[in-house]
Amino acid sequence: MKKRRLISVLTCVLVFLGLLLIKVGEWVPQNFGNISFEQILFHLIVPMEGTDTSFVESFVEYCLPMPAFISGLLLFFCYLRDRVVSSDIKNNIFKCKQYNILIIVTTVACLFIYGFGITDCIYAVGIDEYWYNISHPSKIYENYYVDPSTVSYTFPEQKRNLIYIFLESMETTYEDFDHGGAFEESRIPELTELADNNLTFSFGNNDNNGFLVPSLSSWTVGGLVGQTSGVPLNIPIDGNSYVSNKSFLPGAYSIGNILESNGYQNEILLGSDAKFGGRKYYFEQHGNFNIVDYNSAKKNKWIDEDYKVWWGYEDLKLFEFAKIELTNLASTGQPFNFNMLTADTHHIGGYPCSECEDIYGDQYSNVIRCSSKHVTELVKWIQEQPWYENTTIILAGDHKSMDSNWFNDIENSGYNRKCFYTIINSVVVPKTQNSRKISTYDLFPTTLASLGVTFNSDRLGLGTNLYIETPTLVEELGFKKFDKEVTKHSNYYDKYILYGKRKN
Repeated sequence: MKKRRLISVLTCVLVFLGLLLIKVGEWVPQNFGNISFEQILFHLIVPMEGTDTSFVESFVEYCLPMPAFISGLLLFFCYLRDRVVSSDIKNNIFKCKQYNILIIVTTVACLFIYGFGITDCIYAVGIDEYWYNISHPSKIYENYYVDPSTVSYTFPEQKRNLIYIFLESMETTYEDFDHGGAFEESRIPELTELADNNLTFSFGNNDNNGFLVPSLSSWTVGGLVGQTSGVPLNIPIDGNSYVSNKSFLPGAYSIGNILESNGYQNEILLGSDAKFGGRKYYFEQHGNFNIVDYNSAKKNKWIDEDYKVWWGYEDLKLFEFAKIELTNLASTGQPFNFNMLTADTHHIGGYPCSECEDIYGDQYSNVIRCSSKHVTELVKWIQEQPWYENTTIILAGDHKSMDSNWFNDIENSGYNRKCFYTIINSVVVPKTQNSRKISTYDLFPTTLASLGVTFNSDRLGLGTNLYIETPTLVEELGFKKFDKEVTKHSNYYDKYILYGKRKN
């Protein structure tokens, strides 16, 4: 009797796990789009402070009820069945055999459900591709990578300030057809106007508006690392030991490192908890950034102790706090590198602030337009400041949006989505007027060059300086091949970037 009950319980557990995996396989792409398993793995092993609880609630609401109900119902019927038949089969060999056959059939059926759930989940979250990538090492670093710490940099006599605004999920996709976007009416006309009047390296070819995002830079932390260090973020499965207050890509050498060693103040402003995703650790260890986040806002009494919306506080406040921080930085007379990260346009649906208007009839479009308006207003405020003449502004989407349902029709049409990018008030003119195909990593050396810094290399990390004529790796290899290579396991990456070992 005890064995039968144990079999019944194990059977129900298998059914629950199998059905849960099936629901997870549905939930992940619905909520995050076509993401890599590396991204899922990263967020499983890094600090999760400041996480938007709506995703946890969504997971519980979508994934748990059906498996729990069916497995619970099955457990109840197994209990009734065991009680009804236990007295009949004691002295009846035929019924005993029937019961054993029923147990076997039920167990096989449950194993099938469990196996199907595992298989479905493996393909849905990309575990199959992950296994392929780690079992087929790439040589892209040996062939193309330039260690930025080994390069010589020359700064202009008057060092320029840098303002780098990471725009959450901001794409050129939101532009109108005439600018290479996917909409008849632009969702970001203000940003489009800024891009039209400044540098994008597309030179009239709207097919090349914006930049392509490799798989290992397709979420916020990965995007920030890629744009500032020229490398992907590829943390192994035991990654807890690699992301901490003492270690976060110790072998990467970022623009923060370069500017700090040349007398700059580094600062990053966020409306969320900087510990989320290890962002605090990365910026502190790569340029000793002053971190001004959600917790700082409470300490500064910018917001009340119990104030919390979205990921912390909304962008409407972020832009006002940015003016405070920029004014303070500029007053020191020391060159500064000020970074900030918006959040209202994060999926799902974005956060509609008090100034968002209902222009398009759907919340995400309205939030995107509101962000376009407020970012442009901040840029115009900067341009009115006495220190603007000696300041370069970079506007860049951190990664493509993960609001998969919103993009269904766009992606089904074959549209090639890219992130928004423009440089404002650069002191350098590109040597070629050819339209460039660029990726996340090219922004690193290009940002440095836009400040008038010269260096004895065409490339930093895996990124190419767009002001010169050297082809980017996307132009040389093609984006699909390039993306595949940087997604693969690399012994070089592990040894010199992830572990930070010195070369002999």
